[in-house]
Amino acid sequence: MKRNRKMINGKKTSQYVFLLPGLLMFSFSVLIPLFNGIHIAFTDWNGITTDYNYVGFKNFISVFRDQRLIDPMINSIKFAVLGTIGNNVIALGTALLVNQKTGKLSNIVRVIFFMPVCFSSILTAFIWNFIYKEVFSQLFQIKSLLGNPEWVIPAIVIMGLWNTCGINMLIYLSGIKNIPVELVEAAKIDGATVFQRFRKVTLPLLAPAFSVCVTLSMTSWLREFAMTLSATRGGPGGASKTMSIYIFENLYTYNKAGYGQAIALLFAVFLILIGNLVASFFRRKEVEL
Repeated sequence: MKRNRKMINGKKTSQYVFLLPGLLMFSFSVLIPLFNGIHIAFTDWNGITTDYNYVGFKNFISVFRDQRLIDPMINSIKFAVLGTIGNNVIALGTALLVNQKTGKLSNIVRVIFFMPVCFSSILTAFIWNFIYKEVFSQLFQIKSLLGNPEWVIPAIVIMGLWNTCGINMLIYLSGIKNIPVELVEAAKIDGATVFQRFRKVTLPLLAPAFSVCVTLSMTSWLREFAMTLSATRGGPGGASKTMSIYIFENLYTYNKAGYGQAIALLFAVFLILIGNLVASFFRRKEVEL
């Protein structure tokens, strides 16, 4: 009995030992910056000097009075709507296409659609900046869409879709693979068309995949930052400036670190609330279906 207890205790100890590196990394990269950011949000620190003063909730009150914050918020919502719809439509469509292929051809098609995911946001911005400036100007005789205030957001969304759709494609493809073949065959026997089988069989059984993909897509596009900063730096004339870029400018350009951290904290709370609302909505739909 004593020997068994020692073995059990030894296993528990080893489990905690293996968890320790991950916990340390999480604390170093997430927890410490989070608490440090909360502390800075209650100060007037400029991000450079070592001295600062505590200002209480002044920064948080200023956020709700800041008229310059309206346009970045609207732009972030535009990114979220266009990016979420486009990402899930394209990802589901490519997943259905890949699912129709068999053998080596299926693997090749998967690689082709997933390859852009391996590119960083900065490299993606560089590639598409060249395409918009050089290729589009030669083929369609138009100037870069990134310099057009009306088209800059859709242009960046296209870049993001090319870069990120592969992830959701794999999630949808996994969901499609898990659909029982018997249900599809039964629908065929009953005379259901391809569209009817898709609407009545495939879509309802993909509800869990929708919950994951829509939630991840929406929260990701709401905090869009690196690709837009690399491509336009929020231009032209602030037409593509997002909340993340506005926070970045307050932290590192305007030297208002305390105010920037206050916006970042409120925006993080907003993202958590939106993510939970979207996820709970789709979970309820899963139960109904």
